[in-house]
Amino acid sequence: MEILKFGGSSVSSKVSLENMIQIVGGYDLDQEPLIIVVSALKGITNDLVNLAETLKKKEKDYNKIIHTISEKHEEFIKTVFNEVPKELTKGIKKQEKNLIDTVNEIVNRKSMMPKDYDRIVSFGELFSAQIIAAYLNKKQFHFSFKDARELIITDEGFTNAKIDWDLTTSVVTSFFARNKKSYVVTGFIARSIYGDTTTLGRGGSDYTATILATILKAEKVTKWTDVNGIMTADPSKVLEASSLENITFSELKNMSKFGSNVLVHPESIDELSKHDIPFLIKNTFNCDFKGTQVINKEENCSQKALSTHQSCSIISLDKSWDLPKTLMKEIINKNYLFFRIKTFKYKDQSCYVVANDCIHFFKENFEMLLQESKAKNLSNFDSAKIIEDDIVLITVTSQKMDKKEEFEKIKTTLETDKINILGYRFFFNSISLILNKEEFKRALVSLHGEVSNNQIFSV
Repeated sequence: MEILKFGGSSVSSKVSLENMIQIVGGYDLDQEPLIIVVSALKGITNDLVNLAETLKKKEKDYNKIIHTISEKHEEFIKTVFNEVPKELTKGIKKQEKNLIDTVNEIVNRKSMMPKDYDRIVSFGELFSAQIIAAYLNKKQFHFSFKDARELIITDEGFTNAKIDWDLTTSVVTSFFARNKKSYVVTGFIARSIYGDTTTLGRGGSDYTATILATILKAEKVTKWTDVNGIMTADPSKVLEASSLENITFSELKNMSKFGSNVLVHPESIDELSKHDIPFLIKNTFNCDFKGTQVINKEENCSQKALSTHQSCSIISLDKSWDLPKTLMKEIINKNYLFFRIKTFKYKDQSCYVVANDCIHFFKENFEMLLQESKAKNLSNFDSAKIIEDDIVLITVTSQKMDKKEEFEKIKTTLETDKINILGYRFFFNSISLILNKEEFKRALVSLHGEVSNNQIFSV
């Protein structure tokens, strides 16, 4: 059995669905069932997040957002179906009613509970998976819709739930032993042991595909996206960017954390690597291109690649001040981008790069976490100062490079182009550079020229 995962851009147009038909047509479904895991239609998860935020703030625009979401799905269905199947119409109407009922429940309660966010954002995949299943059946491929909440069991860590592997393995094994046919499964969503809807975090649909692949001992997982695999840089920002033929799981995890052009859930990478399940990243809009093969072995992985994060700040703390352990645990659990750096300017302070969504987390939770840590004689959150708030992060990743030597080359290249490095950090297989936002485009092109002309075959 193989698992195919299609991202939002790969299920959101008639062209992408026609390409999906071409892809699925390459499998003999009579001999071996196929599992397709899908994300929400492009933009829908953002709409649902906006809906959740509107409800949290007790604003009145929620009905307008619901109407927009319904309209988008209605227009998409009209685009891809000449005649809309009655079962699809029935299924979509049912989910629309469930969404409205969920919203009304929150409005009447006059409060937003942690689990409500997951309930709201889950509807994107519930809509898209039914549409995709109906489309495949219309094209004479026999697929059934499957709600992943009936398969995947988690704890109650809403927005980033942890898998209960024992229960999930039992449920998945039992279900597919009894049902040997092809399914379109909702990505990203699951349920807690108490039956509440949970979600698996950013890139959660990848994780759904991985969970099923691991338990069912799949031959391969293929992630279908809108670019030619993992590239040396974001092709929308660097025209000369090229595709990587191979990359290690370790490199992929690093690049995903620091802003690769293809993001993959970190738990997904860990599980695929641990079980040595082949993982291929391909382009739905260029099906014949071989894409990027992710592997455990590193001897053939010599090319460097750049990843970027354009929404960061630098915070400084007094060197005598320790971050509360509870705070650090929460940051790790939420997989926020947060790490200590070396700077040339602020040598008397402890400086950290913090993604801006993590800054928001600090502001909302710092006082509570400080109290939980039982820290004494420490200053308030004011002692954690934002000293640079308009910065970008460019990370150079390669399994095989001498980081000190590489950093000196990079530093020289950027200095020649009069680009200032605010700070840096060496990791196991990468170098992260912190730069001013206004210098981002020039720095990215300059760095790509440096790393692409300096292939590393040995250290």
